[in-house]
Amino acid sequence: MYKISVVFILTVFSVKSFGQAQSALPNQIRASQTLDNISYLQTGELLYGIPQPEGKVIGDTYLNTNWLNSTIMLYEKEKLLEGYPLRYDIGLDELEIKGPKGVKVLRGDKVKSFVMLDSITKKPLYYINAKEFKNEDNVTLTGFFQVLSDGPKPLFKKTSIKVKKSDYNVQFDVGSRDEKLLRKYDYFTTDGERVNEIPSSNKKLHLIFGDKSKEIEDFAKANNLNAKNEHHLKALFEHYNQLVQKS
Repeated sequence: MYKISVVFILTVFSVKSFGQAQSALPNQIRASQTLDNISYLQTGELLYGIPQPEGKVIGDTYLNTNWLNSTIMLYEKEKLLEGYPLRYDIGLDELEIKGPKGVKVLRGDKVKSFVMLDSITKKPLYYINAKEFKNEDNVTLTGFFQVLSDGPKPLFKKTSIKVKKSDYNVQFDVGSRDEKLLRKYDYFTTDGERVNEIPSSNKKLHLIFGDKSKEIEDFAKANNLNAKNEHHLKALFEHYNQLVQKS
């Protein structure tokens, strides 16, 4: 409706200007004043004159949307469920298992561990229940840890869902109307029942390796490894575990 009003104003101005060349300036001023009178309207309304679309939720809460062949170990009698396609819903802490009669849902707290076969690399991905551990604040965790490196000092990866809210500005018609579900990755190690978050700085990271810290630091420098890179982090822990097992 507003777009039509602007076109009508400019049409009137053009007709008058054509017939009365000397009245061009007053007509321009009047047209400008008319536009100023409706400048309080939202930008989106002025340009389009139609209701703006509502935002959507973009993304999902799955660890991996693909169905991957798996083996699941239950807490109950450590029973194994083998060969079923699986995907894990991080947000609900539920395992979806595809069987001959459809999809069944298994609560995460019923599962001790599971392994999935990566569809691309064909390598196994190992997960253990995080409720086996407490954090630095003595709080029992939920969800699952992926075991990136196993040994005397294992490396765990925790994937969680972070919600990025809409940042749409109605007045200026900028930003995104959509809410986005993003994956957040945190890394931990353990000394038994308690898990500790991995420091993000290289210097602090080397200190967690105790009497092997100098060797780990030298190894990191020689191979140009950075604590903020997951593959580099995994290489450091694997090197440490090899050193300990040899000594």
